[in-house]
Amino acid sequence: MQYKTFTLQKYLKFALPVFLFFVCAQILTAQRRFSAEGVAGMTASQIDGDASAGFHKVGLQGGIGVSTRLKGKQSASIQMLFTQRGCQNQPQIFPYFKTTLNYVEVPIQWHYADWLVKGEGREDDWYRARFSAGLSYARLISYKDKFGYGIEAALPDLNSNSFCLVVGATIFTSRHLGLTFRYNRSLAPLYSPGSGKNFSNTLFERFLAIQLNYRL
Repeated sequence: MQYKTFTLQKYLKFALPVFLFFVCAQILTAQRRFSAEGVAGMTASQIDGDASAGFHKVGLQGGIGVSTRLKGKQSASIQMLFTQRGCQNQPQIFPYFKTTLNYVEVPIQWHYADWLVKGEGREDDWYRARFSAGLSYARLISYKDKFGYGIEAALPDLNSNSFCLVVGATIFTSRHLGLTFRYNRSLAPLYSPGSGKNFSNTLFERFLAIQLNYRL
């Protein structure tokens, strides 16, 4: 079993940007062109090259974001999220392995909205559907390997920087509450055989995210 822990120094490096991001989001939300949102959800992940197929590794995701209106139905957003990714073999198939990778993630996305809902009284109009595409940068801050096997031998040499292509869609049930489905595909390998001595396969990450969004 291997661990890469989240030390106090790493916590401070993580907490300060989150605090500053939250303060900036609050300031920008005071302007009508910007809006802040909270994000909470789950991920289902897999790593290509780990000798098991399927999105079996379940994790948590949560954080905050801020978006700005662009021209017409378009908008753009930036988020700061804590995201759990990793890999796990199919249930009841030996040898068992389960690896959790903890990231701080910053997705930057372009959005296109549709399905207009007219506001009542003094309330603004809003859109029930939102389609998204963008890029995400994430930094690996810790990991945990439970059973061994799987990608255990590659863990000391993993790439700490992750860049992903992001596409998704959100359905809003009200002006403030929405449910997002997002697909993420890494653009660079998590591990390459040339960067380490103990694992023979190139590793690429893919994961799905289901998020509950609350926008102010």
